[in-house]
Amino acid sequence: MTAENYILAIVAGLIAGWIANLMSKSRFSFPINLFVGIFGAILLNFFLRSAEKIDNRFFSVLWVSLAGSSVLLLLFHLTRRFERR
Repeated sequence: MTAENYILAIVAGLIAGWIANLMSKSRFSFPINLFVGIFGAILLNFFLRSAEKIDNRFFSVLWVSLAGSSVLLLLFHLTRRFERR
């Protein structure tokens, strides 16, 4: 992954984490949502790039980043919801 792709993945993860924080209405989980969003975006990009499933284009990296961060944030919030019960 090039440096531009890492920056794009980080920005997409930040945006997804910020939106997840707005939807969860919890003011204490803002840094956690940002971290999980960034981690999910970079992780899915890394796995798909190592499996040679995506190319180096802007929109493919953007969509994979948004998908990775969204899925990881969804899993994170579902596990937290089950912990509270």
